[in-house]
Amino acid sequence: MTPAQVQRSVGRPREFDEDTALEAVMNVFWRKGYEATSLADLCACTGLHKGSLYRAFGDKHQLFLRALRHYAEVEFRGVVAAASRSDSPLANIKAAVRKICDDAGQDKGCLMINSLVELAPHDPEVKTALKSFGEQRLRAMTDLIGAARRCGEIRAELEPHKLARQLMMTLAGSAAMIKGFLSRKEVAETLDDLVDSWT
Repeated sequence: MTPAQVQRSVGRPREFDEDTALEAVMNVFWRKGYEATSLADLCACTGLHKGSLYRAFGDKHQLFLRALRHYAEVEFRGVVAAASRSDSPLANIKAAVRKICDDAGQDKGCLMINSLVELAPHDPEVKTALKSFGEQRLRAMTDLIGAARRCGEIRAELEPHKLARQLMMTLAGSAAMIKGFLSRKEVAETLDDLVDSWT
């Protein structure tokens, strides 16, 4: 038996589901924000003691980064699924926008936008992660808009990358406004008007 096998055999096996624990942690950070979330909150939502929590995920900051990445991956998969149901690229763009709008319309808002406001200005790791997530979404939206332009659903003189950037900026603003200033219906109507102006 190798030293690694001995170590595994005598070590205490994990008695929790890591994905379930990460989902619980994500929801706490999403509801309370990074600074307001305490170690006690994280232990309570996972059922883990401090030592077990840190061994599994690292410190609070590392855990937040993992939770943020988990949120971004789940959210992106949901948007991609919504934007893949129609033969019409324009319909898929509108479906993606509605999905993003619906997600942001929850009481907790969008974890990425929340983190952009709370942490990105002074946390380089969070800023880098959010930049990567944003670029992924910008590329995907640019591709959708390009497909809609190629099939004549969007005016030929419009540039997909610029439209995608315009839409992303509007979505980010909407995710903030929907938390207390505008209703979900008002935000959805504004976004629909924006996309319709391209046709």
